[in-house]
Amino acid sequence: MTQTPTATAAEIKISFAGDEARNAARALELEGGEGCSRTIHFWDSPKKGGDGVSLPFLDRGVILRLRLDDEDRGSKREAEMTVKLRPCPPLPSDWQKNLKNEEEDWEFTIEEDRTGPAFTPVLSASLQADRKVKAEFVESALGPERGALDHLLAKPHRDLLKDAVGLKKGDLSDLRALGPVHAVKWKQDWDALAPPVAIEEWTTKDLRFLEVSVRVSTADAAETQKQLGRALRNRNVEPPQSGETKTRAVLTALARSLER
Repeated sequence: MTQTPTATAAEIKISFAGDEARNAARALELEGGEGCSRTIHFWDSPKKGGDGVSLPFLDRGVILRLRLDDEDRGSKREAEMTVKLRPCPPLPSDWQKNLKNEEEDWEFTIEEDRTGPAFTPVLSASLQADRKVKAEFVESALGPERGALDHLLAKPHRDLLKDAVGLKKGDLSDLRALGPVHAVKWKQDWDALAPPVAIEEWTTKDLRFLEVSVRVSTADAAETQKQLGRALRNRNVEPPQSGETKTRAVLTALARSLER
């Protein structure tokens, strides 16, 4: 029996793009050397059409994301591989609550994404696995050929894709790597907010995004949204009046740059 799960946690996000991102970074006095630098890659099967580029996996609410530490250059790479479902579909009973396996180093979480200025709750489910993967497998998965993602996915990733959206191994054979996205992440403590504030900057091609976020309980989400806006204004950063989904904007730009 499938059922829509209930989230008890929410991630409150305010995103800035282009010049607004640049100005916000300056006002928040972010220094690149103080943040954690990573490279991000995604996978989808882009298709050209009359209206531009379509992203079938993203359109189904499936995001496949790899994060790599920029300082890691060993024969085995520390790979943070995530399968994210947003919006989250109804799930079988085994996937209707948060799960964690410390021995195999993976975690499944259900939460609400609330992005300003509307902060409309969108249910999200993600399974993140931290793994050591041979560098050759990482290079193969990021190569220009289709497929080659299999070595990066853990068994729980494949189980989730099959159980939640009916995707099997063969359905992943037409994927293309999209990236790199250069990311820097900072964690800060702001007096006006109890939880730590995460700030992440994404740059790729001609795009630049800055996202400020906090994680709280769903019960505290509405008040935290207001507090985060006030805290930004106190730092001379005006929250934008319109929001852009950075994942879709970045994936679309990367897909357009692929040679066919």
